[in-house]
Amino acid sequence: MIYEYALEPEMVATWGTLHNSRFFIREFGMGQGRIVSRYPKKWAKKVWEAFVEGSDNHNDRRRMVELLVRLQETMIVREGCCWDDSNGNWLKNALLEHTRYPFKAILAKNNPENRPEILAEDALSVSPCPGWDNPHGITVKRKAHDMAAAVRRMLTCCRWVKFIDPYFSQCKHGHKQSIIAFLNILKNERPLELSRTVEIHASGDGATIDYLKDFFEKIIPVGTQVTIYQWQERLGGQRLHNRYILTDLGGVSFSHGLDAGGDGETDDINRLDHEQYIYRCKEYDPAAPAFDEASKPLTITGR
Repeated sequence: MIYEYALEPEMVATWGTLHNSRFFIREFGMGQGRIVSRYPKKWAKKVWEAFVEGSDNHNDRRRMVELLVRLQETMIVREGCCWDDSNGNWLKNALLEHTRYPFKAILAKNNPENRPEILAEDALSVSPCPGWDNPHGITVKRKAHDMAAAVRRMLTCCRWVKFIDPYFSQCKHGHKQSIIAFLNILKNERPLELSRTVEIHASGDGATIDYLKDFFEKIIPVGTQVTIYQWQERLGGQRLHNRYILTDLGGVSFSHGLDAGGDGETDDINRLDHEQYIYRCKEYDPAAPAFDEASKPLTITGR
């Protein structure tokens, strides 16, 4: 749904042309399902160094500035990534980093050894293109494992996350199964720590605060901090109905819910477009929400 791509700086340096800039400025960023990895830390500097060597065209430079702004809007920052100057070039280092913690794909100008983890730029014009084509929606089994697998890449790379389902506050078994699966990814499968707490947004028409606290204390991983917000609808305002997972990298909606279901049940998960994402983030911004507080936020740290 939302994936991390490593981009060869020398290749990106050639994207200042009118044709390339028009194409690639649409293909990355919020709502597209493709997020650029800041690999290595000075990735943008490497792009500019390669650009200066290859072009002095004023229009190409202007377009390159616009493109880099877009590519870095939601850039994924890795901690402790592999980089060794003695390896010689970016591609060799990227392959080492991919072994440590895989990208969705490594996008490079060429793929001389025909490696499956590398996407050559020319291959993008061929359809279908595995590793590049990312559908807006998928259908999954309503099992915790399958639901978590669908959003694994997003949860392993994000800096913050909001789980939104009005029925979380009812403390049902299906929600317990799924939230355990989601939180285990956040706890155990990430190359970097979360910079903010995890948020759960639910309706206020559920369990008491004491029951809610007891329920979540038993399932939140040790050291993980979760803040639970309970809301009530405003007269004439937005309904508390739709289910989402929102992160700094983008968001997805679940048609049925964030709870695991029975055998044979499926659900549709859809990636939000940029405008949809911005709108839903504003609705569930605790500083200026679209709902009224049903109770004070409850912050729980797994023990």
